[in-house]
Amino acid sequence: MIEFIQSTLGLISPELIINKGGLILLLAIIFTENGLFFGFFLPGDSLLFLAGMLCGLPILDVSILLLISWIVLAAFLGYLLSYVVGLKLGNWLLSRPDSLFFKAKYLNMAASYFEKRSQGAIIIGRFIPVIRTFLPLCLGLIKSDFKIFMIYNLIGSLIWTSSLVLAGYFLKLIFPDLIHYLEWIILLIMVVTCIPVLKQFYKIKKGQGS
Repeated sequence: MIEFIQSTLGLISPELIINKGGLILLLAIIFTENGLFFGFFLPGDSLLFLAGMLCGLPILDVSILLLISWIVLAAFLGYLLSYVVGLKLGNWLLSRPDSLFFKAKYLNMAASYFEKRSQGAIIIGRFIPVIRTFLPLCLGLIKSDFKIFMIYNLIGSLIWTSSLVLAGYFLKLIFPDLIHYLEWIILLIMVVTCIPVLKQFYKIKKGQGS
């Protein structure tokens, strides 16, 4: 079991994704995590940060502006797809029993997050795994105003992408030796980004218990 978990984590390692698939696989992962509910486990935040660190190197030989533009497009289109899926298939998904890749509690967590933060959740929620994936699905399900959603979708895509990619990019320029500690950096990002998710789960569980 431990070997299976280790091999699975290895397959979704941000470093391996960029090493093996380059820009194309990077964009596919970002689109999937933002647009398809079964992509909630993919490492979006750490992948963007790592892309910034590797930008301009032979492994990811593309300009920083072009890299950000392509990722923004992938994230934007992913959210659009998820909204449409929620609009058309949301009720059907809720009627199905929980599975490994879809649980009603994930949708409830996204709904709770949106209720507290309104449209701003579309921007802030980009930085929180699981919520990032299920929020547009939830907004499609409740038929949130499409034009407003698209505006916040674009803003959120720009802020999420540019902040993480540029953070990695400039950190590499200031501290070039950090490139030798990618695994530790990725692990730190994953731990930090998981904290808000655990807090949301705790709040929901606490609310159900009261």
